[in-house]
Amino acid sequence: MNKNHYSRRDFFKVGSLALAGSTLSFQNSQAMNPNQNEEKDQIKIKEYRTLGRTGFKASDISMGCIGIKEPNVIRYAYDHGVNYFDTAEGYGNGDSEKKIGEAMQFMERDKIFITTKLVLRDDDTKEKILERFGKCQERLKTEHVDALYMHSIQKIEWFDNPHFHEAVKELKTAGRLKHAGISSHGPRGDDLDSMEKVLCAAAEDGRFDLMLLIYNFMNKEAGEKILEACKKNNVGTSAMKTAPGVLKSEIFDPKNPSQEAEDYIERVAKRGVSREEAIKRIERWSKGQQEDEIKTRPFLEKYGIKTEDQLFSSSIQWVLNNKDMHTTCIAMRDFDLLDKVIPLSGTKLSHSNSEFLKNYGKIFNNQYCRHACSDCFTACPHGIPVSTIMRYAAYYQRQGREKLAMQKYARLGGKDASLCETCDAFCLNSCPHNVNIQANLVNAHSLLTMV
Repeated sequence: MNKNHYSRRDFFKVGSLALAGSTLSFQNSQAMNPNQNEEKDQIKIKEYRTLGRTGFKASDISMGCIGIKEPNVIRYAYDHGVNYFDTAEGYGNGDSEKKIGEAMQFMERDKIFITTKLVLRDDDTKEKILERFGKCQERLKTEHVDALYMHSIQKIEWFDNPHFHEAVKELKTAGRLKHAGISSHGPRGDDLDSMEKVLCAAAEDGRFDLMLLIYNFMNKEAGEKILEACKKNNVGTSAMKTAPGVLKSEIFDPKNPSQEAEDYIERVAKRGVSREEAIKRIERWSKGQQEDEIKTRPFLEKYGIKTEDQLFSSSIQWVLNNKDMHTTCIAMRDFDLLDKVIPLSGTKLSHSNSEFLKNYGKIFNNQYCRHACSDCFTACPHGIPVSTIMRYAAYYQRQGREKLAMQKYARLGGKDASLCETCDAFCLNSCPHNVNIQANLVNAHSLLTMV
């Protein structure tokens, strides 16, 4: 099969995950619309933007490679114009890098930009960083990596790590690495720095050519300051967390409690809380949920079942509208997501969808825990990383990454939301957006644990 000429159907024929059921379903859809396959083959990236001082012209939509189902998904993205692929050592313990490596033979290396990332450890020497990078490079099956990122930096002092910069210098000299980058998801403690402080300082620092930042229409203030600093210093920019995540929860019926409510009652009973008191707490939280439901009902009736898809696509278009954001990185795990996202390349946000986002922002303002925010942290006596936990809940509920979300949550150890279940809610009213922090965290804990 000519690697430069094939259809999506070919991927299903040769893909390692082409199960009989999904293949039959796809073939049935082809029988209903024989031109569908040809139409999808016309899907292409329409716009490329210069990635800061790297000089590389990146597709305006890039591919976040966490949770990739098979190498052919990467190959499919490449053949439809995506040329920027974002991965990390920690994505599936190297599995994401392996899948890119398996697809590498079907891509022209000088036409793509590959980034990987390392979470730096306290005991990382230059030699250990070089060793870890070497394993990344082996999995990627490439003679060079375009950018190595410091991953999820939470303090300005951390990016001055001499071992990392010495390793980067050595790798550049050897021709194994072209650029250094940095990413931040915000702080997990009160002694750490905000995403804005970290990345603005990194842009001024001069040693980082690229950065990955959180940016969406409901969480834009910090991002716009970072973009301004990057533009001033000609740093390449990539957006993540482009769609706000609202954690869904059921309305509580004390006469017919859900399994989730019963699980909560059972857990807190083990800590000495009576069933009556547990029900009172759930009813208090549920009252707020009922008020939110009443407020959102007209909005949902207006937009109907299109709400989720419209939010997803319009959120991406909102980011694309900002030319200072060079590429919008979307986690695209499978063919269906690629077919949904790639057509957004080069498009403009319509007036009607702009109004949709404005209305969504007003209606759901108090239901979205902002990524990278730490405004409520000092109100918590336990030091719970609220926005981090809510990010994991979004992975679980909105992105279909249940296993990853639960693994990350388990690593929090004693700093998880189980402490919120019997807490007196000192965080109440500490969120500037009036998010019901305790109710959201208790809900997230139920999602992210097996108990």
